[in-house]
Amino acid sequence: MAVTDESLREWSDRFSSLASEPRLRIVQLLSNGQLHCQEVIGRLGLSQPAVSYHLGKLERAGILVKHRNGTRNCYQLSEAAQELVHLMEKEGF
Repeated sequence: MAVTDESLREWSDRFSSLASEPRLRIVQLLSNGQLHCQEVIGRLGLSQPAVSYHLGKLERAGILVKHRNGTRNCYQLSEAAQELVHLMEKEGF
């Protein structure tokens, strides 16, 4: 299978979005299942604007999927991110 310029850009964006400790911590939290924004805030101890910024960056990179549950935004790892986390866990993440 040939690698396209577009797929290289997508993976580059995904990897660059992970180049932040708070975003890696979010990925680690969501590797155990979906959470809503307030749960992520509570577990990370960061401000709401900071968490929203990091969640948005991960969502735009295709790492997270967002959906509404009533009045709350819930986040979970995308399928591609789940595979990536699986590989990271094998290496001691």
